[in-house]
Amino acid sequence: MAPTTDKEMMPRHLATRLAIFYAGYFLVGGVLFPFWPLLLEARGMGPEEIGLLLAVALWLRAAAGPVIAWQADRSGNPNRPLIACALAALVVMPVFYWAESFWPLLLASFIFYFAYSSIGPLAETISLRSVSADYGYGRVRLWGSVSFVLASIAGGWLLDMHGSLPASTIVTLLLVTLAVLFVTSLILPRALTAQRAQGFLPLKTLLASRSFLLFILATAVIQAAHGVYYGFSSIHWTSVGYSHLTVGLLWGEGVVAEILLFAFGSPLVRRMGPVGLIAAAAGLGAIRWMVLALTVELWIVALAQILHAASFAAMHLGAMLFITSAVPDSYANSAQGLLGGLTYGAGLGAGLLLAGWLYGLLGADAYWANATLSAFALPLVLWMAFSCRGKKITMRAQL
Repeated sequence: MAPTTDKEMMPRHLATRLAIFYAGYFLVGGVLFPFWPLLLEARGMGPEEIGLLLAVALWLRAAAGPVIAWQADRSGNPNRPLIACALAALVVMPVFYWAESFWPLLLASFIFYFAYSSIGPLAETISLRSVSADYGYGRVRLWGSVSFVLASIAGGWLLDMHGSLPASTIVTLLLVTLAVLFVTSLILPRALTAQRAQGFLPLKTLLASRSFLLFILATAVIQAAHGVYYGFSSIHWTSVGYSHLTVGLLWGEGVVAEILLFAFGSPLVRRMGPVGLIAAAAGLGAIRWMVLALTVELWIVALAQILHAASFAAMHLGAMLFITSAVPDSYANSAQGLLGGLTYGAGLGAGLLLAGWLYGLLGADAYWANATLSAFALPLVLWMAFSCRGKKITMRAQL
């Protein structure tokens, strides 16, 4: 039997508090991701405008995330900025009751996403200081996925029950879930570190590492390949006759597959390592997008949604494993901030902007561009592996 680490044996109350927070955080996502594009469409936005609104918000994340995370590294306390961001996201959401044209929506989105998008990287740092990436993290994080599934299904059922798509209903649902998120942010364990980073050293050091840059580039391309899915899958599925409940179930099904990987995939995660996990995300992601380009047959789409466990969850676990094994603790917030800003922010933002243009021209055939992007990430992952000379990825020596 392998030796058990302190992180694997974390106190039950600590695991419970982390799980409750993730449930609150992804409760918001379970409404935001499936139904926000539908709200924008209901407000009269076209595909290009929807793509731009979603992309600009994520590009703001690219700027905000690293800055807030760097400040957390300097202070050694990520909890304070996380709580402040949760409160700010809650306070700004009522503006969307009245923002109905492009420019007010853009301004409100700027403020909301600045706050909401900064929460994730800070939360990951707190979690990874408490649990191991290859064992305990997935089992805590899966409760966020469970929450996402329940929110997406409940949201779809509620919107179908209304018989139409009242935009105010989506805003109200987000207000409720953001209030839950704020409360759960208050119970997170404190993640103080005695070793505080000085000045801009964390950012400079990480951005000078070839391995880290290749890691960011590969994961950013994989996330960009999700652009049509995140921006327009709900719009496309409802346009071909799927109910809102069916849309919610499809989103939820993908996350159930993610849950299974988080819950039972620890041996696989340890065996594959970060390079193997990220490569699997790229290759299987390409297959997923090709299937969605070819058919709207419900049972086939449902099968393709299982690959969310690869295209998102495997990549995310690979990224967490990379950071915990490669980055010193005093740089962890900055590494998470760069991952959140450049991969989940700039990368996905670019993918959404491209998706808005392509979906307006091609409809579901825009998924072929996503498949191409995902396949292109494979040589980047191999280059990342080669830069590490086939050894276990570690930047500690390089840093």
